[in-house]
Amino acid sequence: MRLLSRRLGGRRGFTLVFIFALLGMVLCAGRSRAGENQTNLQLDVVINSVPARTIGSFVRFDDGRIGGTLEELESLGLQPGPSHRPGEIIALDDIPTLRYRYEERTQRIFIAVDEAGRKPQLFDAGGSSGNLPKARADPGAVLNYDLLSSTSNAATPRLIGLGNTSLLLDARAFSPYGTAEQSAIVRTGPQQPAQATRLNSSFQYSDPGRMISYVAGDTINGGLAWSRPVRIGGLQAQRDFTLRPDLITAPLATIGGSAAVPSTVDVYVNNIKTFSQDVASGPFSVNNVPLISGAGTTQLVVRDSAGHEIQTSAPFYATSSLLAPGLSSWSVEGGLPRLSYGSSSDVYVGSPVGSATLRRGIYDGLTAEAHVEGGAGVINGGIGGTFRTGTIGVAAVALAGSGSGTNRGLQSYASYETRLFGVSISASSQHTLGTYDDLASATAKLQNIVTLNGGLQNLNGLFNYLPGSISSLSNSFAYVTGIYGSARAPVALDRITFSAPMPFDPRASLSASLVGLRDDAGNRSNIVTASYSRSLPYNASIFSTVFHDFGTKKNTGIFAGLSIPFGDSASITTGVSSGRTGTTGSVDAVKSLGPEPGSYGWRVHDSEGASSYREATASYRSSYGTIQAGASQAGAGSVGSLELRGSITTMGGGVFLSNWIDDSFAVVATGVPDVEVLSENRRAGVTDSRGMLLIPTLRSYQKNKIAIDPTNLPVDDEAATTHDIVAPADRAGSLIRFDVRKETTAALVTFIGPDNRVLPAGAVGHMTGGVEFVVGYDGQAYIKGLSSLNEAEIEFADARCRATFAFIPRPGEQVRIPGVVCQ
Repeated sequence: MRLLSRRLGGRRGFTLVFIFALLGMVLCAGRSRAGENQTNLQLDVVINSVPARTIGSFVRFDDGRIGGTLEELESLGLQPGPSHRPGEIIALDDIPTLRYRYEERTQRIFIAVDEAGRKPQLFDAGGSSGNLPKARADPGAVLNYDLLSSTSNAATPRLIGLGNTSLLLDARAFSPYGTAEQSAIVRTGPQQPAQATRLNSSFQYSDPGRMISYVAGDTINGGLAWSRPVRIGGLQAQRDFTLRPDLITAPLATIGGSAAVPSTVDVYVNNIKTFSQDVASGPFSVNNVPLISGAGTTQLVVRDSAGHEIQTSAPFYATSSLLAPGLSSWSVEGGLPRLSYGSSSDVYVGSPVGSATLRRGIYDGLTAEAHVEGGAGVINGGIGGTFRTGTIGVAAVALAGSGSGTNRGLQSYASYETRLFGVSISASSQHTLGTYDDLASATAKLQNIVTLNGGLQNLNGLFNYLPGSISSLSNSFAYVTGIYGSARAPVALDRITFSAPMPFDPRASLSASLVGLRDDAGNRSNIVTASYSRSLPYNASIFSTVFHDFGTKKNTGIFAGLSIPFGDSASITTGVSSGRTGTTGSVDAVKSLGPEPGSYGWRVHDSEGASSYREATASYRSSYGTIQAGASQAGAGSVGSLELRGSITTMGGGVFLSNWIDDSFAVVATGVPDVEVLSENRRAGVTDSRGMLLIPTLRSYQKNKIAIDPTNLPVDDEAATTHDIVAPADRAGSLIRFDVRKETTAALVTFIGPDNRVLPAGAVGHMTGGVEFVVGYDGQAYIKGLSSLNEAEIEFADARCRATFAFIPRPGEQVRIPGVVCQ
């Protein structure tokens, strides 16, 4: 043992001596290199016989070798290798793929290097992202309303009497801390008291930086193509890509090549130019090429100054169902299930449920996904993935399982979409095995308790609650009839769709689909549909559709028609349909209502045959809302209707009437009436008597350019700025203030010299108070901050003079002071 220890100790000592010797050699070599004399050179660079058009910083060692820092060589497009440190001086002789020649007389260096030694030039075809202005939500509130009233004679000879009236209300209040929303519908009718039905109550806060939205209140849980969402009242947090509209979530293409000489690179996607860039000689790469969904071809064109072109093409298949690598989409929520939404039986059930969903891009061609949910006596979970099959299509597969008491079940899902030989094909198949349950079917069982127990507890007349002690009895009741008769996921749901242009007629297209459905109650539907359409001269078109159901309800139908547009937004459509109830012919003439105030629209419809129906409506959109009136007749009965739709908005101390506000808006405040306001360089209106204007159609979380036209301002008014870029938050508003103020201490002064000639343009002057001004044409200068008596000193062409003048303000007028002598 002692002998072995000595031997090991000897080996260890030898190893340490060797390591120290090696370190010493390295340090000595480093000192030797550091001690070499170096001469700094600034050289004109020529790479592969092409001038780089730049001056490079190099050093020359005593032995004649030339080198440069890692950063300098990379800036010249060279790639020394990965084993070098920042700031290190690298001898060009040590780069295996590089040769050079130094021409001392002309102070140039000629470098020859192959493609492996060149650093690719990187370009981004997707444009810059993350440069959006910070989203704003100034305090305010919006009340959208839609009032619909109808009258009818109910197919009797009586005079038209009062029918039903409904009022849809959508209110929201917002601030930088979030948006509170409440919607409801109020109904009334003959001999029927007014009844209010609450729809949604929620509070939402969004974090654009992290792309996360938080919701408290009514919401719908997240899901995937193979899951079924449900309504709940509770809490939700989710990834929200709409907070970053500049972010492209799908994987984008990267294409590249090499230019022998400085050239122009053009990128085409399906023969449409999407990117152009001048490149230096050497390799290059274009990242984030935006693609069109579906199959297509990218083309790269490299063109030099002599017009020589090199073209390369590559097929692709793009889809929004894939996520870019490293990008995640998720949703987590929990709360009480909500049943019978929008009806008088609307109720929250005291049986908490929760769910979580995740999708993540693994790499360009694969996105993984998972979903889990539980509560109301069921637990369900599954995993899946979406993957690209080369350049011809995208496939998705998933498998989910459930457990509910002693019941177990599985659900499989598969889909594929592709485009082959000009034919677009989309297919999907979903099947269940055993007793498969999810939150949708489990909460549908709870509807029995609402119907059979009458155990609702009413809170303030708007919120109905069913205690959990009652809801736990749901398993002892069978499914109720109606829409809840087959609440479980379909036992089988298979779909396939084909669409393609006609090979012998490029103006015509044909599509066909097959849907096979078998629900949990044993009902079957096997529906085949085929459609044909063809464009005609003058933008007219013909179309036809035929379907047949081979399932339980066997039915066949056909519809064919002709559409002829006239004008910019009007069209006439005629058609004939035939089905189990008979044959009906129809004529429909429509003029669409435009989005701008002052537009109008109308519709006239007539159907005759197996069923007769006639209708006529007219609508008008103003700056304060939209009105629509109509009348219809079916058989011997007739109905008249009147609809008013708009919004009431308050912000910045003002109240505004406008059209329905779906998204974001802005209130412009100038403090001056009759100022023209522009939105994206289009006229949005003029300010009212308070100097305010509501712009109801902005894009949330995107750049919106708002400007005012200063030509309508009074001559003594001055705006600090005439435009602003704003990005309102979702369903919120921004208050844009243009600082328009009175300028009553300014005048347009004309300066002349002792010879009675105007001073030259460009002369610079200073007031005694320190205000600087510049003399323009005709000796005129616009000067602010004037007092009753003023003194100015002006310099021009190596000369200097002084001038004194009086000033008397005249509100509402441009004060002009002519003939001020400067001497």
